[in-house]
Amino acid sequence: MEKATVSPAVALAFFAIGTFLMALLYHTELLLLAVIIVFTIVHLAYGKWTKVKRFLLAMVVGGACENMAVMLGAWGYSNAHYLPVPLWLPVGWGLAALLLDEALPGAERLHFSWKALAAALAGTFMLGFIFGSELLTLLAFTAAIAGFFLFEHLKKEELAAGLAAAALGTAMESINILAGNWHYTVAKFGTPLWLPLCWFAAFLIMRRVMRFGEKF
Repeated sequence: MEKATVSPAVALAFFAIGTFLMALLYHTELLLLAVIIVFTIVHLAYGKWTKVKRFLLAMVVGGACENMAVMLGAWGYSNAHYLPVPLWLPVGWGLAALLLDEALPGAERLHFSWKALAAALAGTFMLGFIFGSELLTLLAFTAAIAGFFLFEHLKKEELAAGLAAAALGTAMESINILAGNWHYTVAKFGTPLWLPLCWFAAFLIMRRVMRFGEKF
Protein backbone atom coordinates (compact mmCIF):
# COMPACT_ATOMS: atom_id res chain seq x y z
CA MET A 1 0.00 0.00 0.00
CA GLU A 2 1.32 3.45 -0.91
CA LYS A 3 2.38 5.50 2.11
CA ALA A 4 1.27 9.09 1.60
CA THR A 5 3.37 11.22 3.93
CA VAL A 6 4.03 14.66 2.51
CA SER A 7 2.42 16.66 -0.25
CA PRO A 8 4.05 16.90 -3.69
CA ALA A 9 4.53 20.64 -3.15
CA VAL A 10 6.50 20.06 0.06
CA ALA A 11 8.63 17.36 -1.60
CA LEU A 12 9.43 19.66 -4.55
CA ALA A 13 10.28 22.50 -2.17
CA PHE A 14 12.75 20.25 -0.33
CA PHE A 15 14.24 19.19 -3.69
CA ALA A 16 14.72 22.81 -4.79
CA ILE A 17 16.28 23.86 -1.49
CA GLY A 18 18.60 20.85 -1.56
CA THR A 19 19.70 21.73 -5.08
CA PHE A 20 20.88 25.18 -4.05
CA LEU A 21 22.43 23.96 -0.80
CA MET A 22 24.64 21.59 -2.80
CA ALA A 23 25.64 24.36 -5.19
CA LEU A 24 26.46 26.75 -2.34
CA LEU A 25 28.15 24.46 0.21
CA TYR A 26 30.01 21.84 -1.82
CA HIS A 27 33.37 23.51 -1.08
CA THR A 28 33.11 22.17 2.50
CA GLU A 29 32.40 18.45 2.21
CA LEU A 30 31.76 17.71 5.88
CA LEU A 31 29.58 20.77 6.40
CA LEU A 32 27.40 19.84 3.44
CA LEU A 33 27.19 16.27 4.74
CA ALA A 34 25.95 17.55 8.11
CA VAL A 35 23.44 19.90 6.48
CA ILE A 36 22.02 17.15 4.22
CA ILE A 37 21.76 14.72 7.15
CA VAL A 38 19.81 17.31 9.17
CA PHE A 39 17.70 18.09 6.10
CA THR A 40 16.97 14.36 5.66
CA ILE A 41 16.04 13.87 9.32
CA VAL A 42 13.68 16.84 9.19
CA HIS A 43 11.99 15.51 6.06
CA LEU A 44 11.67 11.94 7.36
CA ALA A 45 10.32 13.22 10.67
CA TYR A 46 7.86 15.47 8.82
CA GLY A 47 6.65 12.34 7.05
CA LYS A 48 6.35 10.49 10.38
CA TRP A 49 9.29 8.18 9.57
CA THR A 50 7.17 6.03 7.24
CA LYS A 51 9.71 5.97 4.38
CA VAL A 52 13.01 5.41 6.16
CA LYS A 53 13.54 2.06 4.41
CA ARG A 54 12.91 3.56 0.98
CA PHE A 55 15.43 6.30 1.74
CA LEU A 56 18.07 3.82 2.93
CA LEU A 57 17.66 1.56 -0.11
CA ALA A 58 17.99 4.50 -2.51
CA MET A 59 20.99 5.78 -0.56
CA VAL A 60 22.84 2.45 -0.73
CA VAL A 61 22.03 1.56 -4.35
CA GLY A 62 22.35 5.13 -5.65
CA GLY A 63 25.59 5.66 -3.74
CA ALA A 64 27.04 2.41 -5.07
CA CYS A 65 26.15 3.32 -8.66
CA GLU A 66 27.65 6.80 -8.27
CA ASN A 67 30.92 5.44 -6.89
CA MET A 68 31.09 2.94 -9.75
CA ALA A 69 30.47 5.59 -12.42
CA VAL A 70 33.10 7.93 -10.96
CA MET A 71 35.68 5.14 -10.70
CA LEU A 72 35.00 4.27 -14.34
CA GLY A 73 35.62 7.92 -15.26
CA ALA A 74 32.18 9.02 -16.49
CA TRP A 75 32.13 12.08 -14.23
CA GLY A 76 33.89 13.54 -11.22
CA TYR A 77 33.35 15.78 -8.20
CA SER A 78 35.32 18.90 -7.35
CA ASN A 79 35.53 18.24 -3.63
CA ALA A 80 35.72 14.57 -2.61
CA HIS A 81 38.42 13.74 -0.08
CA TYR A 82 37.48 10.33 1.31
CA LEU A 83 35.68 8.33 -1.39
CA PRO A 84 35.42 8.58 -5.19
CA VAL A 85 32.30 10.66 -4.49
CA PRO A 86 31.76 13.21 -1.70
CA LEU A 87 30.52 11.81 1.61
CA TRP A 88 27.26 13.71 1.27
CA LEU A 89 26.44 12.23 -2.13
CA PRO A 90 24.86 8.88 -1.07
CA VAL A 91 22.69 10.66 1.50
CA GLY A 92 21.75 13.27 -1.09
CA TRP A 93 20.96 10.55 -3.62
CA GLY A 94 18.65 8.78 -1.18
CA LEU A 95 16.86 12.00 -0.29
CA ALA A 96 16.49 13.11 -3.92
CA ALA A 97 15.02 9.75 -4.94
CA LEU A 98 12.59 9.85 -2.02
CA LEU A 99 11.51 13.43 -2.75
CA LEU A 100 10.85 12.74 -6.42
CA ASP A 101 8.99 9.56 -5.51
CA GLU A 102 6.73 11.59 -3.22
CA ALA A 103 6.31 14.45 -5.66
CA LEU A 104 5.56 12.64 -8.91
CA PRO A 105 2.56 10.46 -9.88
CA GLY A 106 2.41 6.92 -11.19
CA ALA A 107 3.80 4.93 -8.24
CA GLU A 108 0.50 3.28 -7.33
CA ARG A 109 0.83 -0.50 -7.09
CA LEU A 110 4.51 -0.51 -7.98
CA HIS A 111 6.58 -3.24 -6.37
CA PHE A 112 10.19 -4.24 -6.03
CA SER A 113 11.82 -5.85 -9.07
CA TRP A 114 15.11 -7.70 -9.20
CA LYS A 115 15.21 -6.71 -12.87
CA ALA A 116 15.15 -3.07 -11.80
CA LEU A 117 18.09 -3.59 -9.45
CA ALA A 118 20.01 -5.44 -12.15
CA ALA A 119 19.22 -2.66 -14.64
CA ALA A 120 20.55 -0.01 -12.25
CA LEU A 121 23.87 -1.79 -11.80
CA ALA A 122 24.22 -2.95 -15.42
CA GLY A 123 23.29 0.49 -16.75
CA THR A 124 25.94 2.15 -14.62
CA PHE A 125 28.54 -0.37 -15.74
CA MET A 126 27.56 0.12 -19.39
CA LEU A 127 27.77 3.89 -19.02
CA GLY A 128 31.31 3.56 -17.74
CA PHE A 129 32.38 2.13 -21.09
CA ILE A 130 30.41 4.23 -23.58
CA PHE A 131 30.37 7.71 -22.03
CA GLY A 132 33.18 8.79 -24.36
CA SER A 133 30.59 9.22 -27.11
CA GLU A 134 27.62 11.40 -26.21
CA LEU A 135 25.71 10.23 -29.28
CA LEU A 136 26.30 6.54 -28.58
CA THR A 137 25.26 7.00 -24.96
CA LEU A 138 22.14 8.89 -26.03
CA LEU A 139 21.19 6.09 -28.43
CA ALA A 140 21.87 3.45 -25.77
CA PHE A 141 19.56 5.12 -23.25
CA THR A 142 16.90 5.61 -25.92
CA ALA A 143 17.01 1.93 -26.87
CA ALA A 144 17.00 0.79 -23.25
CA ILE A 145 13.99 2.93 -22.32
CA ALA A 146 12.09 1.82 -25.44
CA GLY A 147 12.83 -1.79 -24.50
CA PHE A 148 11.65 -1.30 -20.91
CA PHE A 149 8.29 -0.03 -22.15
CA LEU A 150 8.02 -2.55 -24.98
CA PHE A 151 8.50 -5.48 -22.60
CA GLU A 152 6.37 -3.77 -19.94
CA HIS A 153 9.11 -3.50 -17.33
CA LEU A 154 7.93 0.13 -17.14
CA LYS A 155 4.28 1.17 -17.26
CA LYS A 156 2.85 3.64 -19.76
CA GLU A 157 1.16 5.56 -16.94
CA GLU A 158 4.63 6.35 -15.55
CA LEU A 159 5.61 8.34 -18.62
CA ALA A 160 4.61 11.71 -17.16
CA ALA A 161 6.53 11.03 -13.94
CA GLY A 162 9.60 9.97 -15.89
CA LEU A 163 9.53 13.13 -17.99
CA ALA A 164 9.12 15.30 -14.90
CA ALA A 165 12.03 13.54 -13.18
CA ALA A 166 14.13 14.04 -16.32
CA ALA A 167 13.41 17.79 -16.27
CA LEU A 168 13.92 18.23 -12.52
CA GLY A 169 17.03 16.08 -12.34
CA THR A 170 18.66 17.73 -15.35
CA ALA A 171 17.90 21.20 -13.96
CA MET A 172 19.39 20.25 -10.59
CA GLU A 173 22.53 18.87 -12.22
CA SER A 174 22.92 21.82 -14.58
CA ILE A 175 22.83 24.24 -11.66
CA ASN A 176 25.50 22.28 -9.83
CA ILE A 177 27.63 21.86 -12.95
CA LEU A 178 27.57 25.62 -13.47
CA ALA A 179 28.45 26.13 -9.79
CA GLY A 180 31.46 23.82 -10.20
CA ASN A 181 30.25 21.05 -7.88
CA TRP A 182 30.81 18.29 -10.45
CA HIS A 183 31.61 17.84 -14.13
CA TYR A 184 31.12 15.25 -16.85
CA THR A 185 34.20 13.94 -18.61
CA VAL A 186 32.62 14.19 -22.05
CA ALA A 187 29.91 16.83 -22.44
CA LYS A 188 30.09 19.33 -25.28
CA PHE A 189 27.68 21.74 -23.56
CA GLY A 190 28.61 20.99 -19.95
CA THR A 191 25.45 18.94 -19.39
CA PRO A 192 25.55 15.69 -21.44
CA LEU A 193 22.92 15.26 -24.14
CA TRP A 194 21.91 11.93 -22.62
CA LEU A 195 21.42 13.20 -19.07
CA PRO A 196 17.61 13.71 -19.25
CA LEU A 197 17.16 10.13 -20.47
CA CYS A 198 19.47 8.92 -17.72
CA TRP A 199 17.32 10.64 -15.11
CA PHE A 200 14.16 9.33 -16.75
CA ALA A 201 15.35 5.74 -16.54
CA ALA A 202 17.14 6.05 -13.19
CA PHE A 203 14.10 7.47 -11.43
CA LEU A 204 11.62 4.90 -12.74
CA ILE A 205 14.05 2.10 -11.93
CA MET A 206 14.97 3.41 -8.48
CA ARG A 207 11.38 3.85 -7.34
CA ARG A 208 11.04 0.08 -7.80
CA VAL A 209 14.29 -0.72 -6.01
CA MET A 210 13.11 1.44 -3.09
CA ARG A 211 10.09 -0.82 -2.57
CA PHE A 212 12.00 -3.93 -1.54
CA GLY A 213 9.96 -5.97 0.90
CA GLU A 214 6.76 -3.95 0.46
CA LYS A 215 3.35 -5.36 -0.36
CA PHE A 216 0.59 -3.80 -2.44
